[in-house]
Amino acid sequence: MAKVKAIVLAGGKGTRMKSELPKVLHKIYDKCIIDYVCDACKEAKIKDTYVIVGHKHEMVEEHLKNKKNIKCILQKDQLGTGHAAMQAKDYIEDDDYVFVINGDQPLISSQTIKSLISFCKQGNYGGAVLSAIIDHPGSLGRIIRDSFGNLNRIVERKDCNEEEERVNEINIGVYCFKGKLLKDSFGKLDDNNAQNEYYITDIPYHIKDMGYNFGVYAIADISEYQGINSREELSIATATLLDKTRKQHMNNGVTLIDPSSTYISLNVKIGKDTIIYPGTHIQGDTVIGENCIIGPNSHIISSKIGNNVVVETSKITESTIMDNCKIGPFAHIRPKSNINENVKVGSFAETKNVNIGENTKIPHLIYTGDADIGKNVEIACGCITANMNTKWEKNRTVIKDGAFVGCNSALLAPVTIGENSIVGAGSTITEDVPDNSLAIAREKQITKKDYLKK
Repeated sequence: MAKVKAIVLAGGKGTRMKSELPKVLHKIYDKCIIDYVCDACKEAKIKDTYVIVGHKHEMVEEHLKNKKNIKCILQKDQLGTGHAAMQAKDYIEDDDYVFVINGDQPLISSQTIKSLISFCKQGNYGGAVLSAIIDHPGSLGRIIRDSFGNLNRIVERKDCNEEEERVNEINIGVYCFKGKLLKDSFGKLDDNNAQNEYYITDIPYHIKDMGYNFGVYAIADISEYQGINSREELSIATATLLDKTRKQHMNNGVTLIDPSSTYISLNVKIGKDTIIYPGTHIQGDTVIGENCIIGPNSHIISSKIGNNVVVETSKITESTIMDNCKIGPFAHIRPKSNINENVKVGSFAETKNVNIGENTKIPHLIYTGDADIGKNVEIACGCITANMNTKWEKNRTVIKDGAFVGCNSALLAPVTIGENSIVGAGSTITEDVPDNSLAIAREKQITKKDYLKK
């Protein structure tokens, strides 16, 4: 059975970006341009993706090194798009279908990729090119079809006659090829042009010369064709992506009080009847349940939020918050915080690497790090779990079910507070407290009367 492989052309300098960073590593909101392209290929069920790198290739390779089924191939000399695609020749089998895209086209959808590949297969084409029909093609290359609707030729604007210039179907620069025909075409490319480069746009002609039809598939959503060559185009693509994402969530039953000031990543999932207030950023692979209230000015990154949760003006990172919790205002939930149902984490409270049981209250001005906190616990304001010793080693604090920790107390880990125990206000606890006990660890108050008169 034929496999589908992808070649992503990502070796260019991106001169117009005016940056020391490779163009494909610039971010659209919270994710690099190249990640959108590679993720779309993965979602389209393409198993193997070959990223052709060149300019500052070490940075791109480092960024992609942990992504599965992605191999970077170095194009030592940047000699054009055809030469770039040629670098993956040794990985292409004759019966493969090969999808080729520029690494700076992040708005392409997995559905469009699948549709182009299916179109190429079902039409038994030697290859197919993705096109877009737009009102003002400007300087973009025109797609000229033959009488059967297949590709006749691709004409650059400067080479168009009057009739061709009126054509409003443009070449997006995205292709699907039969593997053997693509490999055979590589050997026929030449650099006999003004730039002395090998162009991928010459490959369709070689495939046609071999006696095969070359198909043209018009994209359904023209916003997907946007490439990025400048900071301005980066901002346009970002605005397009965010706007599409907002509309999808609203169509799914999410209320955005002010969509234009709400920022949601592509992979985020939000349940119906949740309300998102202005100034809120929701990023990464975050999942938010139903009937939640999020914001204003909250920031949630790669976290799981249950149903009926209120997050008010707070930051949550790589953590889990179960149903019916109230977070904030101005709380900071740091990574590896697991917060069970009906928990309150109040204003200016901070958690990190903690497990918090049901019905526990951490009201305000509290730091809990590296701790296991049970059910029905209450920690009063000003308390901390002191988790690091003088050797820079981190230790855990355990606070068992039903315990109460009085205000302005410090629990010096490793230490355990037993079930239903009480820590008196202002205590510094250095030893375990047994169940059902009262622990007070503070100096006796000394009052010197008439001290100032003396």
